[in-house]
Amino acid sequence: LLTTDASYLADNLPPFTSCSQLLSTMFNRLVIGVLLLGAQLSAAFMAPAPISSACQRRSSTKTDLPMWGNDDNVEGADRFKSCIPYILPILDVDHFGSYLFSRIPPLGMLDYVLIRPLENVYEAVPFGSLIFFLLLTIGTRGNTNMSRSVRFSAQQAAMIDVALIFPELIGGAMDGVDVPRAVMEPASNFVYYTYMGMVIYSIYSNLSGQKPNQIPWISQYAETSVGPF
Repeated sequence: LLTTDASYLADNLPPFTSCSQLLSTMFNRLVIGVLLLGAQLSAAFMAPAPISSACQRRSSTKTDLPMWGNDDNVEGADRFKSCIPYILPILDVDHFGSYLFSRIPPLGMLDYVLIRPLENVYEAVPFGSLIFFLLLTIGTRGNTNMSRSVRFSAQQAAMIDVALIFPELIGGAMDGVDVPRAVMEPASNFVYYTYMGMVIYSIYSNLSGQKPNQIPWISQYAETSVGPF
């Protein structure tokens, strides 16, 4: 059975999406980028004016509000809820692992059993990636019914997914070009290792009760997107 699945994966080796899928992905992420930029500008213009030094001196008592930097711990059920958003980058980066799955049949079988059914549902829904992305970003922004740790993970997972546009663009530029497997395989594996490394780090940190805020640039943007509360 493993040999059959390995052969199936080997026959579907091109690690990059087809031209139509690539264009669809790029369009979705460009739309999302514009929406995120608009939301950031809106938040900047609507931000409250800074409190004067006189007011700050009069208000010396501490509050219990979860401000920036006070929520490094992920507690209770939030440890599991914060892991759910990372399904999005797992599904979108999966095709970059095709070479790896063909060389390690048990890993390919695991991917075929656990990830492929989710991928089929994900791809069957019209504009599924766009809808999922908007739910993670705009849907969680400012939603105080969710804990800040869950909203942070939603924003970070979305930003990891956005960053995939760069390897997708490179892959699209190579579509139809006879690139040696000796070049394509390590490049594809590098992308898969990098993005799955970020996802595994984030999930492990959440399950351990620590906020995964150590990814350069991406974590900082996610922190800013969530806001102070």
